Amino acid sequence: MNDGDLVLGIDAGTGGLRAGLFDLQGHPLGFYDQPYDTLYPRPGWAEQRPDDWWSALVGAVTGCMQVSGQDSKRVIGLSVDAPCNILLVDDEGTPLTNSLIWMDLRGAEAARRLTETHDPVLKYCGEDVPAEWPLPKALWLKENDPALWDRSTHLVEQIAWLTWRLTGEWVIPLNTAAAKWHYRARDDGNVPAGWPMGLLRAVNLAELPDKVPGSPLAMGSRGGDLSAGAAAELGLPVGISVSMSGIDAHAGMVGMNVLAAGTLALITGTSTCQLAQSHHAVFDPGLWGPFESAVIDADWTLEAGQSSTGGTVRWMLDLLGGTLPTGEQRYEAADAAAAAMPAGAEGLMLLDFWQGSRTPIKDPAARGTIWGLTPAHGPGHLLRSVYEGTAYGNRHILERLKSLVVPVERIVACGGGTRSSLWLQILADVAGLPLHLPEVPEATSLGTAMCAAVGAGAFPDLPTAGVAMVRLASTIEPNTTASSVYDAGYKRYLETYEALAPLFHAAQEHP
Repeated sequence: MNDGDLVLGIDAGTGGLRAGLFDLQGHPLGFYDQPYDTLYPRPGWAEQRPDDWWSALVGAVTGCMQVSGQDSKRVIGLSVDAPCNILLVDDEGTPLTNSLIWMDLRGAEAARRLTETHDPVLKYCGEDVPAEWPLPKALWLKENDPALWDRSTHLVEQIAWLTWRLTGEWVIPLNTAAAKWHYRARDDGNVPAGWPMGLLRAVNLAELPDKVPGSPLAMGSRGGDLSAGAAAELGLPVGISVSMSGIDAHAGMVGMNVLAAGTLALITGTSTCQLAQSHHAVFDPGLWGPFESAVIDADWTLEAGQSSTGGTVRWMLDLLGGTLPTGEQRYEAADAAAAAMPAGAEGLMLLDFWQGSRTPIKDPAARGTIWGLTPAHGPGHLLRSVYEGTAYGNRHILERLKSLVVPVERIVACGGGTRSSLWLQILADVAGLPLHLPEVPEATSLGTAMCAAVGAGAFPDLPTAGVAMVRLASTIEPNTTASSVYDAGYKRYLETYEALAPLFHAAQEHP
């Protein structure tokens, strides 16, 4: 390896795919985005066409290389991250279905049945199985189309299918297996290593391990070599390394070098994901995990999340669109309007549950709420209440981690939400912790490129790659002048949910 080597980080998101080209110092040399469609054939269903993923990958990689102006012969490896989207394929890898993507909730009843088994392995996911995860979808496919299930050869996820298209080899990302499929990297004396056979037998899904091809590979492991056919389509050298990444949020954690205890990774977007590493297993029903070896071998990853953060901001901006500029200026105007209001939004309180609550309140029936409105309130108050309500949700997660003796001394943030300097300041103020921003905002693409660099042999492991490729750009220190206002607001945030929870549940039972 030499200083002229380059790596590609391919981030397959929900709305499209982004290819990013980096050198081995972590400097971005070019990005290129390719969108693809999400289909909603029925309420609660969400699908994508796998062939669209491949077309987007080819377009993004070739476009990225073109805009970068770099010689493709310098690329030594690539890697792909993606959400846990699943599909059935035949023995030649041809899709037999559209992919059921992460947000597809048709397996909600199957998720309930999996949870009600109370299998010991469920302690590693907070004692419940979310409908967003793969097993409920797999069970739904088997039970609702048994002929197709029997005809299919493999059940794979997006990373595995794209890696197969790149290399001709089937692999399983250990990251997604450990974090979403209930796969155990080690025997704990009560739950054996490997696939959760007790859980699978309990719901008549014992054949699943035979249907998922390949062996689990850790983040940064080499999954195969770029085939001649794929290399010709991508314009890359034949035989370069194709390495394992993982879930997009976890790749973002890697791309911010949040790989040791004491730091929280805050990945913002339509929703927010909070991730922290621990040297010991920490169990709590209000969190997801702990996931052993999902990111770092023998370490534990804890995951929390807020279902609607940036999504709530966007909803509010759409609602108030007539009073604000359009385009990128819209967000600048929103910050200015909210910044003109005092801390506490002059009595407005918001619950950030536009799509239910993920953690530490696990309540899909919870709903977004604004109360305290008077004729004196305007758009700036409403926008500030969104920023503050989402910050209270983040503080709730931090306080749960603190109660579990998981130290969080600082936060590192990336994602679309970091474009709002006001929201970042409010997050730091409400949390009472410094908030750091990485030099490369596209941390997910960088994290996956780091996996590519490790798999290609440029670094021995991800922590070493993190030292070489990740740098922090700025720090937002908490301002304590509004601490009393935010402490009182946070208390009202919790009390508001407790007061409204019975009404949320009653409305779901009797709409």
